[in-house]
Amino acid sequence: MKILIFAEIYYPDIMGGGEFSTKQMAEGLAGKGHEVILYCLGQDTYEEEIGGVRVKRRYIRGASEHFLSLAKNNPLKETFSPFEKLRRKQGDLYQNRTWYEYYKTIIMKEAPDAVHTASPMSYLGRVNLWKAAYDLRIPLSHVCRSDSLLKLNFPGGILDSFNRRRNAKASLYLTALAAPSRYMLDKHIKAGIRGQSFNEVIYNAVDFEPLPLKEELIDKKENMVLYAGELSEKKGIRTLLRAMEGFKGVKLLLIGKGELEGPLRSDGRAEVLDWMDREELYAYMKKAKAVVLPSKWEEPFGRILIEAIGNGTVAMGTDRGGIPEVLDHNMDHIFKSGDAAGLWKCLNRVIRMTSGQYMEEVRKQQRIMERFGDAVYTADWERFFLRQLKVL
Repeated sequence: MKILIFAEIYYPDIMGGGEFSTKQMAEGLAGKGHEVILYCLGQDTYEEEIGGVRVKRRYIRGASEHFLSLAKNNPLKETFSPFEKLRRKQGDLYQNRTWYEYYKTIIMKEAPDAVHTASPMSYLGRVNLWKAAYDLRIPLSHVCRSDSLLKLNFPGGILDSFNRRRNAKASLYLTALAAPSRYMLDKHIKAGIRGQSFNEVIYNAVDFEPLPLKEELIDKKENMVLYAGELSEKKGIRTLLRAMEGFKGVKLLLIGKGELEGPLRSDGRAEVLDWMDREELYAYMKKAKAVVLPSKWEEPFGRILIEAIGNGTVAMGTDRGGIPEVLDHNMDHIFKSGDAAGLWKCLNRVIRMTSGQYMEEVRKQQRIMERFGDAVYTADWERFFLRQLKVL
């Protein structure tokens, strides 16, 4: 099977967990003998092979700078003004001959068995890409790793309803739709955005085996609570800060970048470290007593939680979005968004545990990791694409 994937950016350019999930999907399918070609933005136009995947990077003036400036590893500066973003957004919602011919030419050249958009393809003429694949009668799918098809976030959300209606109309081109949580899938279907043949939940996964639980690992735990991700208001960082005020001798470590980075460094209540590669992040996870995802917004999944559990650390998060699904709806590890007292209660329970109790707690959480394993993830995506081939 030959699969053509489109994404805004691709590894080693990383905006968030979505890029890791796309890489894991693409390399997993390539590892099973499928031909995988991925088109994305780059600083220049060139081709390379990464993990068996043929990656074709294209420089598109303005769009390349915009998305690469959001990548954690890239120093490029944003170039889009709010007006320019709104102007370019038209290409995502309305048919445009230039974008249509651009994508039609690529698809005809590659001649894939299936086409897939692994990101919203914002400012890149998404509806024209979808229509090109549809007109060429090639199975087409999309994965909803964010709420971009539901919200425009400009200006002030007054165009969100219009955005949803346009994308619901465009989804008539989709053979199938996927999402990393039942919550995320149902939210899009409710808005009228769906695959015309089928819709499916494919949970994200870690690409490593869960850490074996041994006494020496637990004994090395520090009185430390960790958060890793975007340092922004929507992530609920201030809730975490308030909850930590109730503890003495417990360190709070925040790892990431974002709008709150400067204020948090000045605040002094937490140690703030810049974003780092995954191996270094995992080393900090192993030391922590708990990894917390205190989000105020509706997380599509919450990848950091399964990474923490896989590294032998208790994970907890809010009741928003797909987080409860990841945590198997265990209320010992779930607190109401914005509820600092509820978070303190969850943390206090874990921090006061003996080593034996803590090991058993992690062991219980690791039982859910079967759903989030690499082999399961690749098999789910392979089945998802093969099922589309039977439709058309």
